[in-house]
Amino acid sequence: MRRNLLAARSATALVTVLAGLLLWSAGRGLLGPAGGFLTHVLWCFSPTVLANGSLATLDAWAASFCAATLWATARFVARPSLFRSTVIGLTLGLAAVSKVTTLGMLPVLAVVGGIAVARSHRGPRGRLAGAIGLRVIGCALPALLTVWASYRFDTGYVPRTRDCRLVTNPEEARLGPVPFPMYIQSGLRQWGHGQRGHLNYLFGETRSDGWWWFYLAALLLKTTLGAQALLLLRLLGSRLLTRREALADLAVLAFPALLLLVMSLGHTQNGIKYILPAFPFGMLWLGRAAPLLSRWLGVLGTRAWQLALALGVAGSLAIHPHYLMFFNTWAGGPEGGPRYLIHGDDWGQDQRRLAEWQAKHGLRRRATFFYAAYSGNPDAWGVVWRKPRCQPTVGTHALQAVEVFRPKRWPRGCLDWLTVEPPDERIGYSIFIYRVDEERLKRLAAERDTRHPFWRSGPPPSGAGH
Repeated sequence: MRRNLLAARSATALVTVLAGLLLWSAGRGLLGPAGGFLTHVLWCFSPTVLANGSLATLDAWAASFCAATLWATARFVARPSLFRSTVIGLTLGLAAVSKVTTLGMLPVLAVVGGIAVARSHRGPRGRLAGAIGLRVIGCALPALLTVWASYRFDTGYVPRTRDCRLVTNPEEARLGPVPFPMYIQSGLRQWGHGQRGHLNYLFGETRSDGWWWFYLAALLLKTTLGAQALLLLRLLGSRLLTRREALADLAVLAFPALLLLVMSLGHTQNGIKYILPAFPFGMLWLGRAAPLLSRWLGVLGTRAWQLALALGVAGSLAIHPHYLMFFNTWAGGPEGGPRYLIHGDDWGQDQRRLAEWQAKHGLRRRATFFYAAYSGNPDAWGVVWRKPRCQPTVGTHALQAVEVFRPKRWPRGCLDWLTVEPPDERIGYSIFIYRVDEERLKRLAAERDTRHPFWRSGPPPSGAGH
């Protein structure tokens, strides 16, 4: 298991590093050396990129191929050609295979590519449509073939149901025969899941239909203060933009705005990783702060963006290696952040550390070690445990943060008898440790009826039990 994880996570890390280099190249070409440097450092020290850039999941792959598409598009805009449109198609196809949400780049690419070809066209005006059409085919065909090749050039029917099965009878089909039917069916299934909703959590509230401001809150609490300072400086310097630079800004921010809108309207809000494909575009947009501030304030402007960048780097490194649980000062850091956001941040990533902690402290008796697990396979990592009880119990209790704030595996309120007090210890910020002896058991049982869990504010409950 560990060898497989190492191979998968190493591949993700490699792709993420290469994407950062392509993003640096795009920034240097569009914004100059300082802009490229700023863009690259933002990518390399983003807590969200660092968190997902070493996992065996496809979120960082999607963001990385979006960065590659951005790089390819920048080269195409500089000098449109059939070859460069083909490169865009290949990178777009790889992004689409990783996450279906990256298909939101399609309308933006169509508009930007069409304008670029029109501006560079030197032949008769009557041939402009043909030149644009050739580039569109040169982009669309490689993208389709890339997606199809990833499904081994499979063809079939898409069923009417939203599960992942495929059908061979046309009468049962919604669509077909078509290439890559499983990809189409998976996209429809994700769309349906987004409409039905998920058990979401935000600012102490649990809902299945989500909040329109969920991802705005995630960006506010899970990006570094340095990046937010750069955003403010970038907005202040925007009054110096030329018309061409303003249009470039519009093109760069079009896909992030579309992705943010679509995901905010959906009912499945599983953490900031859902909008990770927008990060390369946002970072390139922020990268313009370097030349813009230097043009506006000279040396003072240069020092301003450098200081903001250093602040962001320091804030990110301070939590190493627990980047999934990064929260900035607005949220109270990684210890205070889970009371506002937790779903998508706690995946059970500290189970190996829990097993090591358990062995170090000699707490390997299943009868007295209770673990409120959320996901993963704690037994495979060596955790010796049993399920916790909803009644006060003597023993050592390890609680996943997500099960404390947004219970799913246990009834809501089941663990409140324990969490009326802060944890004695935290493992990687995502696992809360409580040691309960007979004396503490009596105190917890009494506090259960008079106090809220430690993260909630407001007056204590008036009735027994809550």
